[in-house]
Amino acid sequence: MKKRCYWLAGIGVAVVLLTLFCHNRWDAWFYNPPEPAYDADSVPLRLLLTFGDSATLSREVSWQCGTSVQEANCFYTEANSGDTLQVAASGHLFVTAGGQCVSYHAKMDGLKKGAAYFYRVQTGRHFSEWYRFEVAAKTDSAFAFTYIGDVQDNLNGFARELLPEIVERYPTDFWVFGGDLTERPHDQYWNEFFAATEQFRPTTPIVASTGNHEYLKKLPRFLEERFVYTFPYFVSNRETGKAVFSFRYGDAVFIVLDTNRDFWTLCSQRRWFEKALKETESAKWRIVVMHHPVFSVRGKKNNVFVRRAFLPLMEKYNVDLVLAGHEHAYARRTTVGTDKMPTTPVYVISQCSPKDYRINFKSGYDRYGLMNRFYQIVKISGDTLHFSAYTERHELYDNLFIIKSINDNVQIEDKAISWPEILGVDSSRIHIKGDKRLKYEHKIEQRLKKHNR
Repeated sequence: MKKRCYWLAGIGVAVVLLTLFCHNRWDAWFYNPPEPAYDADSVPLRLLLTFGDSATLSREVSWQCGTSVQEANCFYTEANSGDTLQVAASGHLFVTAGGQCVSYHAKMDGLKKGAAYFYRVQTGRHFSEWYRFEVAAKTDSAFAFTYIGDVQDNLNGFARELLPEIVERYPTDFWVFGGDLTERPHDQYWNEFFAATEQFRPTTPIVASTGNHEYLKKLPRFLEERFVYTFPYFVSNRETGKAVFSFRYGDAVFIVLDTNRDFWTLCSQRRWFEKALKETESAKWRIVVMHHPVFSVRGKKNNVFVRRAFLPLMEKYNVDLVLAGHEHAYARRTTVGTDKMPTTPVYVISQCSPKDYRINFKSGYDRYGLMNRFYQIVKISGDTLHFSAYTERHELYDNLFIIKSINDNVQIEDKAISWPEILGVDSSRIHIKGDKRLKYEHKIEQRLKKHNR
Protein backbone atom coordinates (compact mmCIF):
# COMPACT_ATOMS: atom_id res chain seq x y z
CA MET A 1 0.00 0.00 0.00
CA LYS A 2 2.83 2.39 0.91
CA LYS A 3 4.63 1.63 -2.37
CA ARG A 4 1.47 2.46 -4.28
CA CYS A 5 1.13 5.75 -2.40
CA TYR A 6 4.76 6.66 -3.16
CA TRP A 7 4.18 5.76 -6.79
CA LEU A 8 1.06 7.93 -7.03
CA ALA A 9 2.81 10.78 -5.23
CA GLY A 10 5.69 10.57 -7.69
CA ILE A 11 3.29 10.77 -10.62
CA GLY A 12 1.58 13.75 -9.02
CA VAL A 13 4.86 15.61 -8.57
CA ALA A 14 5.87 14.85 -12.15
CA VAL A 15 2.53 16.15 -13.46
CA VAL A 16 2.87 19.36 -11.42
CA LEU A 17 6.44 19.94 -12.64
CA LEU A 18 5.45 19.26 -16.25
CA THR A 19 2.50 21.64 -15.93
CA LEU A 20 4.71 24.41 -14.55
CA PHE A 21 7.29 23.84 -17.27
CA CYS A 22 4.64 23.99 -20.02
CA HIS A 23 3.14 27.12 -18.45
CA ASN A 24 6.52 28.86 -18.48
CA ARG A 25 7.25 27.80 -22.07
CA TRP A 26 3.76 28.23 -23.51
CA ASP A 27 4.35 31.63 -25.09
CA ALA A 28 7.71 30.53 -26.53
CA TRP A 29 6.01 27.55 -28.15
CA PHE A 30 2.64 28.91 -29.28
CA TYR A 31 2.31 32.70 -28.88
CA ASN A 32 2.47 34.78 -32.08
CA PRO A 33 2.64 38.54 -31.36
CA PRO A 34 -0.11 40.43 -33.24
CA GLU A 35 1.00 41.93 -36.54
CA PRO A 36 0.53 45.71 -36.90
CA ALA A 37 -1.80 46.76 -39.71
CA TYR A 38 -0.19 47.46 -43.07
CA ASP A 39 -1.28 48.58 -46.55
CA ALA A 40 -0.11 46.94 -49.76
CA ASP A 41 1.55 49.14 -52.37
CA SER A 42 -0.42 49.76 -55.56
CA VAL A 43 2.68 49.53 -57.79
CA PRO A 44 5.13 46.63 -58.21
CA LEU A 45 7.71 46.78 -55.42
CA ARG A 46 9.97 44.48 -53.39
CA LEU A 47 11.39 42.80 -56.49
CA LEU A 48 13.70 39.90 -55.67
CA LEU A 49 15.75 37.89 -58.16
CA THR A 50 16.50 34.24 -57.48
CA PHE A 51 17.31 31.04 -59.36
CA GLY A 52 14.93 28.91 -61.34
CA ASP A 53 15.02 25.15 -61.85
CA SER A 54 18.11 25.42 -64.04
CA ALA A 55 20.10 27.67 -61.75
CA THR A 56 22.88 28.58 -64.14
CA LEU A 57 20.63 29.49 -67.06
CA SER A 58 17.30 30.50 -65.49
CA ARG A 59 16.10 33.16 -63.09
CA GLU A 60 12.87 33.79 -61.22
CA VAL A 61 11.66 37.16 -60.01
CA SER A 62 9.10 37.81 -57.28
CA TRP A 63 7.35 41.05 -56.35
CA GLN A 64 4.35 42.39 -54.44
CA CYS A 65 1.54 44.64 -55.63
CA GLY A 66 -2.02 45.44 -54.57
CA THR A 67 -4.70 43.43 -52.81
CA SER A 68 -6.32 41.63 -55.74
CA VAL A 69 -4.81 39.36 -58.38
CA GLN A 70 -4.41 41.17 -61.70
CA GLU A 71 -2.86 40.40 -65.06
CA ALA A 72 0.89 40.44 -64.52
CA ASN A 73 3.92 39.83 -66.73
CA CYS A 74 7.68 39.86 -66.82
CA PHE A 75 9.47 41.31 -69.86
CA TYR A 76 13.11 40.50 -70.49
CA THR A 77 15.62 40.99 -73.27
CA GLU A 78 19.25 40.20 -73.89
CA ALA A 79 21.41 43.31 -73.98
CA ASN A 80 21.96 44.63 -77.52
CA SER A 81 19.13 42.45 -78.79
CA GLY A 82 15.96 43.75 -80.42
CA ASP A 83 13.81 40.91 -79.08
CA THR A 84 11.83 41.24 -75.85
CA LEU A 85 10.22 38.15 -74.38
CA GLN A 86 7.04 38.31 -72.34
CA VAL A 87 6.29 35.74 -69.61
CA ALA A 88 2.99 35.60 -67.75
CA ALA A 89 3.34 35.80 -63.96
CA SER A 90 1.48 33.84 -61.32
CA GLY A 91 -0.22 35.77 -58.54
CA HIS A 92 -1.19 34.64 -55.06
CA LEU A 93 -3.15 36.60 -52.47
CA PHE A 94 -1.87 36.05 -48.96
CA VAL A 95 -3.93 37.25 -46.01
CA THR A 96 -2.27 37.85 -42.65
CA ALA A 97 -3.35 39.24 -39.31
CA GLY A 98 -2.12 42.71 -40.33
CA GLY A 99 -3.52 42.97 -43.85
CA GLN A 100 -3.29 41.37 -47.26
CA CYS A 101 -1.19 41.62 -50.40
CA VAL A 102 -0.65 39.82 -53.70
CA SER A 103 2.70 38.24 -54.44
CA TYR A 104 3.68 37.55 -58.06
CA HIS A 105 6.46 35.50 -59.58
CA ALA A 106 7.67 34.75 -63.11
CA LYS A 107 10.47 32.68 -64.60
CA MET A 108 13.04 33.67 -67.21
CA ASP A 109 14.34 30.59 -69.03
CA GLY A 110 16.83 29.84 -71.79
CA LEU A 111 19.44 32.35 -70.68
CA LYS A 112 22.91 32.33 -72.23
CA LYS A 113 26.26 32.05 -70.47
CA GLY A 114 28.13 35.30 -70.41
CA ALA A 115 25.11 37.36 -71.49
CA ALA A 116 23.60 40.42 -69.83
CA TYR A 117 19.82 40.88 -69.58
CA PHE A 118 17.36 43.63 -68.81
CA TYR A 119 13.95 42.95 -67.29
CA ARG A 120 10.97 44.69 -65.78
CA VAL A 121 7.66 43.51 -64.35
CA GLN A 122 4.09 44.64 -64.88
CA THR A 123 0.97 44.38 -62.73
CA GLY A 124 -2.21 45.74 -64.27
CA ARG A 125 -1.32 49.15 -65.68
CA HIS A 126 1.76 49.59 -63.52
CA PHE A 127 5.34 48.77 -64.54
CA SER A 128 8.55 48.58 -62.55
CA GLU A 129 11.75 50.17 -63.76
CA TRP A 130 14.19 48.12 -65.86
CA TYR A 131 16.82 46.10 -64.02
CA ARG A 132 19.99 44.52 -65.36
CA PHE A 133 21.55 41.18 -64.42
CA GLU A 134 24.32 39.03 -65.85
CA VAL A 135 24.78 35.31 -66.37
CA ALA A 136 28.36 34.40 -65.55
CA ALA A 137 30.48 33.06 -68.38
CA LYS A 138 32.65 30.75 -66.25
CA THR A 139 30.24 29.24 -63.76
CA ASP A 140 31.68 25.76 -64.34
CA SER A 141 35.11 26.66 -62.99
CA ALA A 142 35.05 29.83 -60.89
CA PHE A 143 32.42 31.73 -58.93
CA ALA A 144 31.80 33.28 -55.51
CA PHE A 145 28.84 33.72 -53.19
CA THR A 146 28.08 35.61 -49.99
CA TYR A 147 26.66 33.76 -46.99
CA ILE A 148 24.64 35.45 -44.25
CA GLY A 149 23.34 33.68 -41.15
CA ASP A 150 20.38 35.09 -39.17
CA VAL A 151 19.57 38.71 -40.06
CA GLN A 152 16.63 39.04 -37.66
CA ASP A 153 17.20 42.77 -37.37
CA ASN A 154 15.50 45.50 -35.37
CA LEU A 155 13.36 48.12 -37.05
CA ASN A 156 15.61 50.61 -38.88
CA GLY A 157 18.43 48.22 -38.09
CA PHE A 158 22.13 48.07 -38.88
CA ALA A 159 21.67 45.55 -41.71
CA ARG A 160 20.50 48.47 -43.88
CA GLU A 161 24.05 49.80 -43.63
CA LEU A 162 26.06 46.59 -43.47
CA LEU A 163 24.67 44.60 -46.41
CA PRO A 164 25.20 47.39 -48.99
CA GLU A 165 28.78 47.77 -47.68
CA ILE A 166 29.37 44.05 -48.28
CA VAL A 167 28.14 44.42 -51.88
CA GLU A 168 30.54 47.28 -52.50
CA ARG A 169 33.54 45.44 -51.03
CA TYR A 170 32.88 41.91 -52.26
CA PRO A 171 30.62 41.67 -55.30
CA THR A 172 29.69 37.99 -55.73
CA ASP A 173 27.61 35.92 -58.15
CA PHE A 174 24.78 35.33 -55.66
CA TRP A 175 23.81 35.50 -51.99
CA VAL A 176 22.75 32.71 -49.63
CA PHE A 177 20.84 33.31 -46.39
CA GLY A 178 20.58 30.72 -43.61
CA GLY A 179 17.05 31.56 -42.41
CA ASP A 180 15.57 33.99 -39.87
CA LEU A 181 15.52 36.82 -42.36
CA THR A 182 13.05 38.61 -40.11
CA GLU A 183 12.46 39.07 -36.39
CA ARG A 184 8.81 38.08 -36.89
CA PRO A 185 6.74 37.16 -39.95
CA HIS A 186 5.29 40.68 -39.96
CA ASP A 187 5.22 43.16 -42.84
CA GLN A 188 7.26 45.72 -40.88
CA TYR A 189 10.08 43.21 -40.38
CA TRP A 190 9.87 41.97 -43.96
CA ASN A 191 10.31 45.61 -44.92
CA GLU A 192 13.58 45.61 -42.97
CA PHE A 193 14.89 42.71 -45.06
CA PHE A 194 13.77 44.31 -48.32
CA ALA A 195 15.31 47.65 -47.32
CA ALA A 196 18.64 46.05 -46.33
CA THR A 197 18.87 44.15 -49.64
CA GLU A 198 17.48 46.91 -51.87
CA GLN A 199 20.83 47.61 -53.52
CA PHE A 200 21.25 44.10 -54.93
CA ARG A 201 18.11 41.94 -54.63
CA PRO A 202 16.61 42.90 -58.05
CA THR A 203 19.89 42.18 -59.86
CA THR A 204 21.80 39.50 -57.91
CA PRO A 205 20.16 36.12 -57.18
CA ILE A 206 19.28 35.44 -53.54
CA VAL A 207 18.67 31.97 -52.11
CA ALA A 208 17.42 31.40 -48.56
CA SER A 209 16.58 28.51 -46.29
CA THR A 210 13.72 28.73 -43.83
CA GLY A 211 14.32 29.79 -40.24
CA ASN A 212 12.13 29.29 -37.20
CA HIS A 213 11.21 32.99 -37.32
CA GLU A 214 9.63 32.40 -40.73
CA TYR A 215 7.26 29.93 -39.08
CA LEU A 216 4.08 30.64 -37.15
CA LYS A 217 4.02 28.98 -33.74
CA LYS A 218 1.41 26.26 -34.04
CA LEU A 219 1.14 22.51 -33.72
CA PRO A 220 2.07 21.37 -36.28
CA ARG A 221 4.37 24.22 -37.24
CA PHE A 222 3.25 26.35 -40.17
CA LEU A 223 5.53 28.15 -42.61
CA GLU A 224 4.15 31.64 -43.23
CA GLU A 225 3.19 32.15 -46.87
CA ARG A 226 5.16 35.33 -47.48
CA PHE A 227 8.41 33.38 -47.29
CA VAL A 228 7.30 30.78 -49.84
CA TYR A 229 6.16 33.34 -52.39
CA THR A 230 9.14 35.63 -51.89
CA PHE A 231 11.38 32.69 -52.86
CA PRO A 232 9.28 31.03 -55.57
CA TYR A 233 11.59 28.06 -56.10
CA PHE A 234 9.72 26.69 -53.08
CA VAL A 235 6.38 27.07 -54.89
CA SER A 236 7.33 24.66 -57.67
CA ASN A 237 8.70 22.24 -55.09
CA ARG A 238 5.67 22.23 -52.79
CA GLU A 239 4.57 18.76 -53.85
CA THR A 240 7.12 17.46 -51.39
CA GLY A 241 5.33 19.29 -48.59
CA LYS A 242 8.62 20.80 -47.48
CA ALA A 243 10.51 24.01 -48.09
CA VAL A 244 13.54 22.33 -49.68
CA PHE A 245 15.47 23.12 -52.83
CA SER A 246 18.47 21.77 -54.72
CA PHE A 247 20.28 23.55 -57.53
CA ARG A 248 23.46 23.08 -59.51
CA TYR A 249 25.77 26.02 -60.09
CA GLY A 250 28.84 25.16 -62.11
CA ASP A 251 30.80 22.39 -60.40
CA ALA A 252 28.85 22.75 -57.15
CA VAL A 253 25.50 21.51 -55.94
CA PHE A 254 23.64 23.47 -53.27
CA ILE A 255 21.06 21.68 -51.14
CA VAL A 256 18.70 23.78 -49.01
CA LEU A 257 17.07 21.95 -46.09
CA ASP A 258 14.21 22.92 -43.77
CA THR A 259 15.25 22.04 -40.21
CA ASN A 260 12.31 23.87 -38.62
CA ARG A 261 9.82 21.14 -39.41
CA ASP A 262 8.37 19.02 -36.62
CA PHE A 263 10.75 16.17 -35.84
CA TRP A 264 8.36 13.46 -37.03
CA THR A 265 8.56 14.87 -40.60
CA LEU A 266 12.37 14.65 -40.85
CA CYS A 267 12.38 11.03 -42.10
CA SER A 268 10.72 11.99 -45.38
CA GLN A 269 13.02 15.01 -45.73
CA ARG A 270 15.98 12.70 -45.14
CA ARG A 271 14.84 10.55 -48.08
CA TRP A 272 14.59 13.66 -50.27
CA PHE A 273 18.06 14.75 -49.10
CA GLU A 274 19.63 11.43 -50.01
CA LYS A 275 17.93 11.44 -53.40
CA ALA A 276 19.29 14.95 -54.08
CA LEU A 277 22.80 13.84 -53.09
CA LYS A 278 22.66 10.72 -55.28
CA GLU A 279 21.42 12.67 -58.30
CA THR A 280 24.34 15.10 -58.08
CA GLU A 281 27.24 12.73 -57.43
CA SER A 282 28.99 14.14 -60.50
CA ALA A 283 29.34 17.54 -58.77
CA LYS A 284 32.81 18.36 -57.51
CA TRP A 285 31.51 20.39 -54.56
CA ARG A 286 28.53 19.77 -52.26
CA ILE A 287 27.27 22.59 -50.07
CA VAL A 288 24.34 22.25 -47.65
CA VAL A 289 22.40 25.21 -46.26
CA MET A 290 20.22 24.74 -43.16
CA HIS A 291 19.02 26.84 -40.25
CA HIS A 292 19.74 24.59 -37.25
CA PRO A 293 23.33 23.29 -37.08
CA VAL A 294 23.90 19.55 -36.78
CA PHE A 295 26.48 20.26 -34.07
CA SER A 296 25.06 22.78 -31.63
CA VAL A 297 27.17 25.25 -29.66
CA ARG A 298 24.33 25.58 -27.16
CA GLY A 299 24.30 22.04 -25.79
CA LYS A 300 24.88 18.42 -26.80
CA LYS A 301 21.17 17.60 -26.78
CA ASN A 302 20.20 20.52 -28.99
CA ASN A 303 19.15 19.66 -32.55
CA VAL A 304 19.51 15.93 -31.86
CA PHE A 305 16.79 14.97 -34.37
CA VAL A 306 18.36 17.15 -37.08
CA ARG A 307 21.74 15.58 -36.38
CA ARG A 308 20.46 12.02 -36.55
CA ALA A 309 18.50 12.69 -39.72
CA PHE A 310 21.16 14.45 -41.78
CA LEU A 311 24.67 13.94 -40.37
CA PRO A 312 25.15 10.33 -41.59
CA LEU A 313 24.25 11.38 -45.14
CA MET A 314 26.59 14.37 -45.05
CA GLU A 315 29.47 12.09 -44.14
CA LYS A 316 28.45 9.27 -46.48
CA TYR A 317 28.14 11.47 -49.57
CA ASN A 318 31.21 13.64 -48.82
CA VAL A 319 29.52 16.99 -48.28
CA ASP A 320 32.17 19.70 -48.25
CA LEU A 321 30.57 22.65 -46.48
CA VAL A 322 27.54 22.92 -44.17
CA LEU A 323 26.26 26.46 -43.56
CA ALA A 324 23.90 27.08 -40.63
CA GLY A 325 22.67 29.82 -38.27
CA HIS A 326 20.11 29.95 -35.45
CA GLU A 327 22.51 29.99 -32.49
CA HIS A 328 23.60 33.65 -32.66
CA ALA A 329 27.35 33.18 -32.59
CA TYR A 330 30.16 32.41 -35.00
CA ALA A 331 31.66 28.92 -34.94
CA ARG A 332 33.57 26.76 -37.43
CA ARG A 333 34.76 23.19 -37.15
CA THR A 334 36.39 20.67 -39.44
CA THR A 335 35.91 16.92 -39.33
CA VAL A 336 38.69 14.74 -37.94
CA GLY A 337 39.79 12.28 -40.63
CA THR A 338 40.97 8.69 -40.17
CA ASP A 339 44.55 9.98 -40.22
CA LYS A 340 43.68 12.47 -37.42
CA MET A 341 44.03 15.33 -39.90
CA PRO A 342 41.24 17.88 -40.52
CA THR A 343 38.93 17.05 -43.40
CA THR A 344 35.40 17.69 -44.64
CA PRO A 345 32.60 18.34 -43.96
CA VAL A 346 33.42 21.79 -42.63
CA TYR A 347 30.60 23.02 -40.38
CA VAL A 348 29.86 26.73 -39.99
CA ILE A 349 27.46 28.61 -37.72
CA SER A 350 27.11 32.30 -38.44
CA GLN A 351 24.85 35.18 -37.57
CA CYS A 352 24.35 38.77 -38.67
CA SER A 353 21.86 39.89 -36.02
CA PRO A 354 22.02 42.36 -33.12
CA LYS A 355 22.04 39.71 -30.38
CA ASP A 356 24.25 36.94 -28.98
CA TYR A 357 23.41 33.67 -27.23
CA ARG A 358 25.43 31.93 -24.54
CA ILE A 359 27.48 29.14 -26.10
CA ASN A 360 29.43 26.11 -24.94
CA PHE A 361 33.13 26.41 -25.76
CA LYS A 362 33.58 22.66 -25.39
CA SER A 363 31.27 21.86 -28.30
CA GLY A 364 34.10 20.76 -30.58
CA TYR A 365 34.47 23.77 -32.85
CA ASP A 366 37.89 25.01 -33.91
CA ARG A 367 37.01 28.70 -33.84
CA TYR A 368 34.39 30.84 -32.09
CA GLY A 369 33.27 34.46 -32.31
CA LEU A 370 30.94 36.76 -30.35
CA MET A 371 30.08 40.47 -30.00
CA ASN A 372 29.90 40.92 -33.79
CA ARG A 373 27.80 40.46 -36.82
CA PHE A 374 29.56 38.11 -39.23
CA TYR A 375 29.37 37.35 -42.93
CA GLN A 376 31.18 34.91 -45.19
CA ILE A 377 32.59 35.04 -48.72
CA VAL A 378 33.05 31.66 -50.39
CA LYS A 379 35.08 31.41 -53.60
CA ILE A 380 35.28 28.26 -55.69
CA SER A 381 37.88 27.93 -58.41
CA GLY A 382 38.64 24.54 -59.90
CA ASP A 383 40.00 22.27 -57.15
CA THR A 384 39.97 24.93 -54.42
CA LEU A 385 37.26 26.30 -52.15
CA HIS A 386 38.31 29.41 -50.23
CA PHE A 387 36.20 30.26 -47.18
CA SER A 388 36.57 33.67 -45.51
CA ALA A 389 34.62 35.11 -42.58
CA TYR A 390 34.48 38.83 -41.79
CA THR A 391 33.23 40.93 -38.89
CA GLU A 392 30.79 43.80 -39.22
CA ARG A 393 33.83 46.10 -39.48
CA HIS A 394 34.93 44.07 -42.52
CA GLU A 395 37.92 42.63 -40.69
CA LEU A 396 39.02 39.16 -41.81
CA TYR A 397 38.17 36.80 -38.93
CA ASP A 398 38.48 33.31 -40.40
CA ASN A 399 40.32 31.95 -43.41
CA LEU A 400 40.27 28.36 -44.63
CA PHE A 401 41.01 26.49 -47.86
CA ILE A 402 39.59 23.14 -48.98
CA ILE A 403 41.78 21.67 -51.72
CA LYS A 404 40.92 18.55 -53.70
CA SER A 405 43.45 16.44 -55.59
CA ILE A 406 42.82 14.41 -58.77
CA ASN A 407 41.32 11.54 -56.75
CA ASP A 408 39.25 13.97 -54.67
CA ASN A 409 41.53 13.54 -51.69
CA VAL A 410 40.89 16.48 -49.40
CA GLN A 411 43.43 18.80 -47.83
CA ILE A 412 42.40 21.50 -45.33
CA GLU A 413 44.55 24.60 -44.87
CA ASP A 414 43.42 26.50 -41.78
CA LYS A 415 45.04 29.92 -42.08
CA ALA A 416 43.34 31.23 -38.93
CA ILE A 417 44.40 28.47 -36.56
CA SER A 418 46.58 30.82 -34.48
CA TRP A 419 44.52 33.99 -34.88
CA PRO A 420 43.05 35.55 -31.70
CA GLU A 421 39.33 35.07 -31.08
CA ILE A 422 36.89 37.87 -30.27
CA LEU A 423 34.79 36.74 -27.31
CA GLY A 424 33.04 38.57 -24.51
CA VAL A 425 29.74 39.64 -22.97
CA ASP A 426 28.31 42.76 -24.61
CA SER A 427 25.32 43.95 -22.57
CA SER A 428 23.74 45.50 -25.66
CA ARG A 429 23.76 42.10 -27.39
CA ILE A 430 23.00 39.62 -24.61
CA HIS A 431 20.92 39.96 -21.43
CA ILE A 432 22.73 38.04 -18.71
CA LYS A 433 23.30 39.22 -15.14
CA GLY A 434 24.52 38.18 -11.72
CA ASP A 435 26.11 34.80 -11.14
CA LYS A 436 25.23 33.58 -14.62
CA ARG A 437 27.19 36.43 -16.14
CA LEU A 438 30.19 35.83 -13.88
CA LYS A 439 30.25 32.11 -14.69
CA TYR A 440 29.96 32.79 -18.41
CA GLU A 441 32.73 35.42 -18.30
CA HIS A 442 34.93 32.88 -16.51
CA LYS A 443 34.32 30.33 -19.27
CA ILE A 444 35.19 32.95 -21.88
CA GLU A 445 38.37 33.81 -19.99
CA GLN A 446 39.37 30.12 -19.92
CA ARG A 447 38.73 29.80 -23.66
CA LEU A 448 40.77 32.91 -24.46
CA LYS A 449 43.68 31.77 -22.31
CA LYS A 450 43.72 28.43 -24.05
CA HIS A 451 43.26 29.70 -27.61
CA ASN A 452 44.87 33.16 -27.67
CA ARG A 453 48.21 32.13 -26.26
